[in-house]
Amino acid sequence: MSTLRRLVHGRVDPADHRLLKHEADTRGISQTKCVGDIIREYFALRKEMLSVINSPEAPGEAHVGLVHSLVARMEGRLAVLLTARDDEVIERQRRIEWMIDRLAVMYLVHTPEIPKELRDGARGVGTRTIGRRSMTESPVRSRES
Repeated sequence: MSTLRRLVHGRVDPADHRLLKHEADTRGISQTKCVGDIIREYFALRKEMLSVINSPEAPGEAHVGLVHSLVARMEGRLAVLLTARDDEVIERQRRIEWMIDRLAVMYLVHTPEIPKELRDGARGVGTRTIGRRSMTESPVRSRES
């Protein structure tokens, strides 16, 4: 490939021109050089983004490059969030199971068609299933405390 530069002409919107002028002034370079730098930066970033997508590395391993490190940080945040949500879902599932057990015990104890000896057995099974919670304790009250 030739090292000679190629001439490119183009037009930009006034808002983009103001941004380009501001960026060139900030960098202390001409607008033409700034356009070239921005294009090179864009292609380098795009190449790095593709390397993240195509990376064979496992999540959590050390990454090289800006995009790799940003993706690794995002993976870490997502892992923490998912762990917290998992604990919350497990707690809610436990409460629902407790309420279903309590409903089944109430049905068995208070249904007249159930023989008395089976009612007493249901009360015992319900007490064991529910565990240390008393029959009058509400899962909502325990959650608020």
